Amino acid sequence: MVRFRRTEYVWLAMIAGMICLALPACAQMDKDFRLPEDSGVVDVKRDFGAAGDGVTDDTEAIRKAIAFAFDKTGRYASPAFVYFPAGTYLVTGPLESKVEEHGWSGGWRAGMLLVGESQSKSIIKLADNAEGYSDPENPRWVVASGSESDKRTKAGDKPLDGGGNRAFRHSVINLTIDTGKGNPSAIALDYVANNRGTVRDVTLRSGDGAGYCGLRLERHWPGPALIKNVTIEGFDTGIRVHHYQYSMTFEHITLRNQNNLGIRNTNNVLAIRGLRSENSVPVLTTQGHSLVVLLDSELTGGAADATAISGDGQLYLRNVAVAGYGKAVDDKRAKQVIPVEGGRTVIDLHTTSAYGVGGAAVEPLNLPVAESPEFWSNDPDDWVSVRSFEDRAIRGTWKDKDDKEHEGVVDWSPAIQAAIDSGKPIVYLPNGAYRVRQQIVLRGGVRMITGFHSAITPSQAMPSHGDAPGKMGRQALIRFESGHADGVILQHLRIDGIVEHAGKTPLVMRHVDFGGYRNTAEGTGDMFIEDTIGAPIHINHPQRVWGRQVNSEFGERPLIENHGGDLWLLGFKTEGEMTCLHQTSGRTEMLGAQFYPLGNRNPVGPAVINEGGRVSAALSMNSRGYKLYLGEAPEDAARAVGWQQIKHRAGALLVSDVPTK
Repeated sequence: MVRFRRTEYVWLAMIAGMICLALPACAQMDKDFRLPEDSGVVDVKRDFGAAGDGVTDDTEAIRKAIAFAFDKTGRYASPAFVYFPAGTYLVTGPLESKVEEHGWSGGWRAGMLLVGESQSKSIIKLADNAEGYSDPENPRWVVASGSESDKRTKAGDKPLDGGGNRAFRHSVINLTIDTGKGNPSAIALDYVANNRGTVRDVTLRSGDGAGYCGLRLERHWPGPALIKNVTIEGFDTGIRVHHYQYSMTFEHITLRNQNNLGIRNTNNVLAIRGLRSENSVPVLTTQGHSLVVLLDSELTGGAADATAISGDGQLYLRNVAVAGYGKAVDDKRAKQVIPVEGGRTVIDLHTTSAYGVGGAAVEPLNLPVAESPEFWSNDPDDWVSVRSFEDRAIRGTWKDKDDKEHEGVVDWSPAIQAAIDSGKPIVYLPNGAYRVRQQIVLRGGVRMITGFHSAITPSQAMPSHGDAPGKMGRQALIRFESGHADGVILQHLRIDGIVEHAGKTPLVMRHVDFGGYRNTAEGTGDMFIEDTIGAPIHINHPQRVWGRQVNSEFGERPLIENHGGDLWLLGFKTEGEMTCLHQTSGRTEMLGAQFYPLGNRNPVGPAVINEGGRVSAALSMNSRGYKLYLGEAPEDAARAVGWQQIKHRAGALLVSDVPTK
């Protein structure tokens, strides 16, 4: 039997339902969800005595909870959520992803997950007129994530600022950060995350409108990560982004009542969809080697003497409505100005450098976009824990990475399968690691398999499997065969194996690490991939796939293969020198992609091979020599576009249209 806390738990924005209305905006709903008692989260009230009464200083209690979460379960395998029941948590200083002030990595750790019970009722509030937040020339954060590094500091050393490229999986979900009143230097959230991480269903607000910014992404190196369903109210600037890597993805963002500017971007790649700005000040400036993709957005309230979008960076705009401003766009690179006519203008343009095969006219692909399915339930009878079936798990001895033997469960798969087959719509895995030796099949009435950041990992090699010769010939760890017509969701899991789609209904992977994805001839249901680390991705048969913040890295084979599907990617970051996309048929649209060959190298292989179908991409590359093969065969050098031809790192719009054989 599943036991829940009396308080209702807004089970993460991931579950939090979003009833999406007509674009460009998506209505945000503040839903409460119940928390299973055995979920394994660190509760700041229950476990560390935070009051949450808006009067008591809870700073130290929350800091201790964060440090304990790192020590409790480890920061990589399955870091625990730090949970904020409904309440107002008064703080007088920064909350950071730290375990100490000095030592290894200056005390910074990866994998901080702050999760509220309710976006509107779980509030971290900076005290009014707080010490250290009065000087606008010296910005100071309220909440900050940071990167690990190999540096060490000791007492007396200057503290590390937490910038870096090892800030894995930091997430802030389903809460409000309020910077109070009389704090003009406050930054609500100073965020750095790499490869996977999210700020989701979050409100960042200033109590009096003042403050440096709501969301700051200016330490090295922000991204890739997903910012979704976020509202920023007040501050001098809503969002500040800096540094040339590694790209950020935004969807359904609301900016309201900024004093100077909505978004400032310098050198980075931003993929934005569904931006709603309600401001008299400019919405976006972009500078340097930057690329901004902006889709399905509504920018309103501007002053007649103001410009909504400006700068010398590269722009790709589609279905962007501008109202109230005198100018919609001032593109300083192309010396092009687009006025707002008749009170409202809808923009569809790209200022990026355009390249097509054989000198053909370049037209973006413009694939249709679907919202990612959501599901939740407040009914405890809808939930079941895999630990309810622990008696079916197989016990024995297992070896860790150091070849040491341990006694315990060696195969959780019978318990997991029993939970799936129990008929409950939500199966959850309390925080921890689950070793398996058999394939797990998604079927029946299950709607969601959710972890509290939990790992499913084979305790021995999975057997070989003969599906699709030459295409990931191992047996899948998780096979999706059937489910509810509205889809099945996998979330907050590390899946150390292949996920196989063999069903006709939708499958969602959200906030997940996975060891490969493929579909079968029967796997024609829609696929949604959101805030993930995983490769390779093989669309072996016709299927519609939507990806938001997809991070894929390394390997000898292409990161993505498309053999007949429709693939739409908003934010796609790669790492390594392999081919990023190989397509033989179908359609692929990459918006805000960044190809990163791990340094400023000159890779030999092509980044993109299109042998059939259509490819459209607005992308950036951190390299001087990555080839883009847009023709029928990679041997045809005449059909390649070299990065030297493009002459700058960011902003190429590439379109390839090859008859499918």
